Amino acid sequence: MTDNASSESDDKILASASDLIGMLQVLRMGSHVYRQLFSALALIVVAAMSVMYSARLLGRIVESLVSGRDASEIWPISAAFLALEAGAVACQYFGRVILAHATIEITYKLRSELFAKMRRLPIAYFDSQPLGRTITRLTSDVEGIENFFTGTLARVLIAVINIVTVLTAMLVTDLHFGVIIVAVCLPALLFSVGLRRPVVFWLRTYKRRSAHLNAKLAEYLNGLPVIRIFGLEIWSQRQFDESAAELLQAGIATLNWNSVIRPVAVFLCSLPTVLVLWLGGQRVIEGAMELGLLVAFVRFSERFVSPIRVISTEIQNIQEAVVSSERVRRMLTETEEHDVLGRDGPLLPTLRGGIEFRDVCMSYKSGTQVLKGVSFKITPGMKVGLVGATGSGKSSTVNLIPRLYPLQSGQIFLDDINIADIKSAHLRRQLGYVSQDVIVFAGSLRENLLASGAGQGLSDELILAACARTGLSEVIANVEDGLDYQLVEGGENLSAGERQLVAFTRMLLRDPAILILDEATANIDEHCERMIQTATFELMAGRTCLVIAHRLSTIINCDLILVFADGQIVEQGTHSELMGRGGYYADLAGKQLLG
Repeated sequence: MTDNASSESDDKILASASDLIGMLQVLRMGSHVYRQLFSALALIVVAAMSVMYSARLLGRIVESLVSGRDASEIWPISAAFLALEAGAVACQYFGRVILAHATIEITYKLRSELFAKMRRLPIAYFDSQPLGRTITRLTSDVEGIENFFTGTLARVLIAVINIVTVLTAMLVTDLHFGVIIVAVCLPALLFSVGLRRPVVFWLRTYKRRSAHLNAKLAEYLNGLPVIRIFGLEIWSQRQFDESAAELLQAGIATLNWNSVIRPVAVFLCSLPTVLVLWLGGQRVIEGAMELGLLVAFVRFSERFVSPIRVISTEIQNIQEAVVSSERVRRMLTETEEHDVLGRDGPLLPTLRGGIEFRDVCMSYKSGTQVLKGVSFKITPGMKVGLVGATGSGKSSTVNLIPRLYPLQSGQIFLDDINIADIKSAHLRRQLGYVSQDVIVFAGSLRENLLASGAGQGLSDELILAACARTGLSEVIANVEDGLDYQLVEGGENLSAGERQLVAFTRMLLRDPAILILDEATANIDEHCERMIQTATFELMAGRTCLVIAHRLSTIINCDLILVFADGQIVEQGTHSELMGRGGYYADLAGKQLLG
């Protein structure tokens, strides 16, 4: 199985960005803590310079010992050497502590910004993006950036600073000998940098396939009942195994490249030390170099080997952070809901429930209209049924009322106010929505009833009064702890009917002006059917209701029935009127194919 087309397109875009731009992009995410980062950098630089100077002092100590100088002359140099080494350790410690605090702030802000961005994205974004990919952005991609800032950044900064200071110290100490050693050092650097491209390619491939596998996993978990019913376990296992095998291939390829880079880099890093001992030893024997200078160069070469090893080890983490930052940046720069829907209106009216559609056209994708000139008018308090074959435009129509999608043309009015002039958040607080797929969170029954955002300060007496009106009180009487009864994720410790009662009570507490019921009475167990009917009447009383129904009994008593076909309203009227016409509705009702 190949990755989907959108994933491949995403990866091509990522591959076009240069590593330098990627690194700058990662570092830009820490712009709000630059002062802390620069302070940490300064301390690390001081530590590196202290170590380099202490190496020269070590050479002088060796020279003093060899020449037989008095101990009184050696002790001050030894004290300075120890002070510099201790100072280097202290500077590195405080630099790392400051850096750690800064990186914690960076990752906290990044997670917060991503979640806030997700809340501002239009619903159309989630329609086109696999759930697994969005989860990957919020989890593993953020973790890749977090790992870079919490560990890799400090190690790489120290390594780069040490390399620069070592090379500088060698050139300043002995230009001729330093140039030779620097020339030998270059292959290790060039090798580590030169092989980054295949590592980047396979890391990006791994990231893409990981997101694809997460999407598959989410898809299978959501569809597990259907998979079980139709006996698709073997098929789903095969599909999952193919995606997992592709991920395994990318992971092995990444590990193989790193397995080549690291040992070769270590071997090349050992050459400067060997060269220093060989050439330097000859020069000391010939009298062209002091022994203390040789000791200093050995110390320099040792200090050079360690950071090269660090860079070769951290190159995967660096590239992973670059790839993750590119993906996170793309999500953070996605078009937001207000850009798709247009300006947010300033009005804050208290809605009574009047709804009017005027020649509304709407499409999810360019060139494919799902609503074609839909027009109707509903007065406050009316009960309106929406029927039609699957895909006829019923759900698209009700989704336009809370402004979840933009209009292609036409206008929508609520109480004679253009919907575009009403503040979206204020509008949505006055709408209620109940579907057959009830969302129940892990937590107490009380928390779930108040999850609609309304009635947060209500007393238990008022909550229980609402439960009595919907029939949920009968369920509460049969469980331990009452309103404190703990529900598992998805409400699996409640029946389908009991979950529906929770949804109805939740909406009753919200008290919306306009209520949308999307087949809310489907899949009801016999035990709860009577209570559901009572709850439905209680919830619909005194408010405008739009009922999307697949069963005739659900909408037979509605004040108005809108019949949809191919994105248009083909008939409208009461049940008796429409049945009397013997048209499209009568045909659907006779076959019980209302949608």
